[in-house]
Amino acid sequence: MNYTGLPYVIFVVGPTAVGKSAFAVDLALEKNGEIISADSMQVYRGFNLGTAKPDAAARKGVAHHMIDVADPKEDYSAAAFSEAAQAKVADVLARGRQPIVCGGSGLYVHALLYEMDFAGRARDEALRGRLEREAVEHGGEYLFAKLLEADPGAAAHVHPNNVKRVVRALERTAGSFENTGMRGFEGTFAAPKRYDARVIRLTADRKALYERIERRAEAFFAAGLVSEVKRLLENGVLRGGTAMQGIGYKEVAAMLAGETDEAEALRLVKQNTRRYAKRQETWFKRYADAEIIERNY
Repeated sequence: MNYTGLPYVIFVVGPTAVGKSAFAVDLALEKNGEIISADSMQVYRGFNLGTAKPDAAARKGVAHHMIDVADPKEDYSAAAFSEAAQAKVADVLARGRQPIVCGGSGLYVHALLYEMDFAGRARDEALRGRLEREAVEHGGEYLFAKLLEADPGAAAHVHPNNVKRVVRALERTAGSFENTGMRGFEGTFAAPKRYDARVIRLTADRKALYERIERRAEAFFAAGLVSEVKRLLENGVLRGGTAMQGIGYKEVAAMLAGETDEAEALRLVKQNTRRYAKRQETWFKRYADAEIIERNY
């Protein structure tokens, strides 16, 4: 505790491939800490390569929580994550250790940091109207992609062509974190915080970050991402399920279905990851009180 009366928690955030995991591990070693992952894909068991899930060597003996906690055949949401992660934070604090939340899934980080009410969000006429206009202008697939980014768990219960339900789902989760949808979350930034948080936002030169993203995607494929996705599908994970919508998995699943080849799947993984990193950067810039650390590679 400190002068605010709230538990002190460190958050390490930033775009994919910026080096959050390694930074958080080093910080945990320095601060007698344990890590609570805020990654919407690392929660799934068996989803390892494409999620850049840290192995035992990368963890350096530091305890990690909220990894491998969900069955990939089932849905998982930001609301479920928030409830479980709060319990983990409390447990780490009770043992006299420092909780360090590390992740790039904007809604997961936000749901833990702020007291968001997923069940009882009021109807937002302005947001609904804007989303409905976007559906007309860009099509239902565009809007469904935004829901997948904002809350994969909600997306699993909505057919992509049911624009009305997609709009309602986006409204319940306060919009997506696309540039055009940022206004939808405005009210949640004024919500009470659960913790006295030190937010560390990692950034990097855009060109250098994109090069890291591309090299990492190539490394995933070389290490056996295709075999991992094939094994998951053979074990009953549905291609249309929540877990298989993650970048790397949906593209490889399409390849295995004969819809594309490996070269095209790799190209799409690189492209989609770059776009995701840009959205993440836009999202985390909203944390105005964050401590910014530039990563040099």
